[in-house]
Amino acid sequence: MKHLHYVEIENFKRYGKKQRIDLDHPAVLIGPNNCGKTSVLQAIALWSIGLRTWRAESENSKAEKKTGRPLNRLSILAVPVPKTRHFWNNFRVSERPLVITLGVDVSGQPKPFSMIFRHHASDELVYCQPDPDSMRDYTVFAAAADLEVSLLYPMSGISADEAIIQPKRIDYFMGRGSTAEVLRNICLQIHQTAPSDWREVAGLMRRLFHVELGAPVENEKGAVDLGYSQPGASGEMDLSLSGRGFQQMLLIFAHLFLHKGSVLLVDEPDAHLEILRQQQVFTLLRDIARRNRCQVVLVTHSEVVLAEALETNLTLILDGKPDNLAGRTEIKNALKHFGAEHYVRARETGHVLYVEGSTDVDMLRAFARKLNHSAAELIEDGAKLNVYYLQDNYPEAERPPEAELERVEGGYGLKPEDHFHALRRMLPALRGLVIQDNDGRNRLDGQFGELKKLYWRRYEAENYFITPELLLAEGHRALSGAELFSHQPAEVLRSLLLTKVFDGSEEDMANYERADESTRKTIWRAQTLQRKLSVLAEEYFRDLARATGTAMAFTKGGLHDMVARCDVAELDGEVKEKLDAIAALVGSNGSTATH
Repeated sequence: MKHLHYVEIENFKRYGKKQRIDLDHPAVLIGPNNCGKTSVLQAIALWSIGLRTWRAESENSKAEKKTGRPLNRLSILAVPVPKTRHFWNNFRVSERPLVITLGVDVSGQPKPFSMIFRHHASDELVYCQPDPDSMRDYTVFAAAADLEVSLLYPMSGISADEAIIQPKRIDYFMGRGSTAEVLRNICLQIHQTAPSDWREVAGLMRRLFHVELGAPVENEKGAVDLGYSQPGASGEMDLSLSGRGFQQMLLIFAHLFLHKGSVLLVDEPDAHLEILRQQQVFTLLRDIARRNRCQVVLVTHSEVVLAEALETNLTLILDGKPDNLAGRTEIKNALKHFGAEHYVRARETGHVLYVEGSTDVDMLRAFARKLNHSAAELIEDGAKLNVYYLQDNYPEAERPPEAELERVEGGYGLKPEDHFHALRRMLPALRGLVIQDNDGRNRLDGQFGELKKLYWRRYEAENYFITPELLLAEGHRALSGAELFSHQPAEVLRSLLLTKVFDGSEEDMANYERADESTRKTIWRAQTLQRKLSVLAEEYFRDLARATGTAMAFTKGGLHDMVARCDVAELDGEVKEKLDAIAALVGSNGSTATH
């Protein structure tokens, strides 16, 4: 149910000039860290606290009701600050007041209601009052003042014991973010006042986590007991033994049933949930809130939730500037093909780097470190580098979470040209760089508008550092201390080079072994130019492990670790060329705007 249609924020934290964010149910806010997402939730909470305070003190005061009422920063529990000037954009308290306007629903129509906040020199108080124009229509004031707004932060650690707390005191703990200290009390309150609602909460937790919640009860020590049972456990376990995601969802569901008809502001409700459960939670949260006449506004980093919210209300916030993605048909339609996260990352960074897969990023990072290249810092910082994987080149057992996420989202499959130009139609300042393996096809570099394509001239990136000398050294390193096997690295390597590099020719192998160092390097590069050396290296370490009965030192996913010990002379100018291109792409880009 929609209680709030929009929020306008002026001069609050990251928001200097007035910014409007449209709200629906549910409303989802996304964006990079420290961009102003949580500040939106805090602005709505501050508006509610200010209005409730003004109303309560005005009703109990004979003074002129048009004047502001003092609000101590210590009582603004949902928006903690060390000094009240920290509410103001850039701490500029003297230039203009802080104004928060909400479009309150009155008979299905949005009606603006503004709260004005002025700073007090003590830095401990702010004075708040409604805008005089907002007070002209009493029905709007009544609807705004009667609205219950709660802000839930991510769960902190729950204690083993929780004393009985009075309902008003529960609100105090909730307001200051100490949700873990009152979770059992909230559950007890629902169980005592609305047993049918508690059964629904227990049913939701059973559906999500396959556990049976017990009934919350007051024990002889004046504390609340609440446990759960799960398959395979011999008895009931205390709530404190459950996972953080379990506790977070129990809190949210319980709050929605306890505060029906309210607005719930949730900061990262999916923070402790695995990817596959995030979509299920978002759907349940939306439906349960609607049934209880609640509206949910949430902040998330979840790509799964992001994709779900694209159909209804999804706002991207960058540097305190919102953009309603769900309200823009051309963006929404395009993003259905490759996921909203791709647009968001391109918008945040202003670029896209296309590589074969996750191991290529590891390789480029290792090259940059070895050469002490400026691209190292850019590749290290995940917030600066926006990568699109053209395929998954990680072995199944070694696939990291980010590669698995790309696979689940359908990130692989689009050609770089198709992906880039689809994004660039929405982000005209976008720049792109493709770095791909040559795969023995003699591919040529090219420039396609703002998309630059570079190919490794050798078969793949591994061909630039894998040499017999390095493989032999790594073999001995893996077997250090095992004198019994000291001959094995050379024997295994020679056998492999003979069959995989010199195609079984003993004469060619002998010529290679007799040659001087410079000639050997020339022969090696010529013989391996069209060969996939990552496969050769992995086979070498596998054969060595089999021959010695030891663990395999390296697989494809870890070959980049050898770069740190390779001969830097092997990393010719072509490696630097690729790193220079990355530095130019990432270092000169910031967030980009849409049409």
